[in-house]
Amino acid sequence: MTSENLSNWGRWGPDDQIGVLNLIQNEAAVLEAVKLVKKGDIYSLAVPLEKDGPQFPLFHKTWRVSHWQHLYGPELDIIDDVIAMETHSGTHIDGIGHSWHDGQLYNGFSSDEFASSRGVARVGIENVKHIFGRGVMLDVAAHKGVDHLDAAEPVTAVDLDNVAAAQGIELKPGDVVLVRTGWYNLFHSDKESWSKSFPGPDVSVLAWLKEHDVVAIGTDHPTCELYENIEATVQMPLHRHGLRDLGVYLLENLDLQDLARDKVYEFLFVGTPLRITHGTGSPWNPLAIA
Repeated sequence: MTSENLSNWGRWGPDDQIGVLNLIQNEAAVLEAVKLVKKGDIYSLAVPLEKDGPQFPLFHKTWRVSHWQHLYGPELDIIDDVIAMETHSGTHIDGIGHSWHDGQLYNGFSSDEFASSRGVARVGIENVKHIFGRGVMLDVAAHKGVDHLDAAEPVTAVDLDNVAAAQGIELKPGDVVLVRTGWYNLFHSDKESWSKSFPGPDVSVLAWLKEHDVVAIGTDHPTCELYENIEATVQMPLHRHGLRDLGVYLLENLDLQDLARDKVYEFLFVGTPLRITHGTGSPWNPLAIA
């Protein structure tokens, strides 16, 4: 597949701001997705949102403090939380305006005109009211018989096809694909090693995403793709081309442990970002309902 084919610009018109999400923004897709619920089991896919929780090691940090006061004298205590964080901390979704190059965002919108310190005035996360559709979990770590993949171990398109076949999963247009590398296991046992590099989808997965019309791809670590060294300059292809050229969303820092334990590979995926005006992404608590 040539680089010219690796684009969805104009596919849903010149004013489109939601990318491949267009495939499941209709009543028929919603009703079809609901049929995936068989037992009523609900899994939260979010990691704890806290200062020491899983976050990209360089700059994604979360700070929280609680304050309280007595209202009406001693009759009522009220306590609230103040949180300071980057929207790409903890479990979050990367909007398709999160990354761009050559002066153009997704669908050809000019970064000079639409991107600034005030955010992205096109393709902002506020356009994503929800992601409601079929989710599939491809357990690469279990397929390879390991607790977790090695540092900077690539997950190729061939790997994803092999895992899908072994799990009896047939990919369909509009799917949300969650890739389990097992790397979240390492966060609890060896946080220093966990923070230096991440296994994950490599450049070959770009064509795979386009071929299967995947709406979003997610992993159980902070980058949603192969990341070799936090000190190196890495051209991250899923960020560089998946977001900007394909309009595919990236889901990061997912907790896929319970799905793996129960061997749940197909489910209703429900995710609702905060509607942050001109935002490039959002923290959230996505659900898998089986």
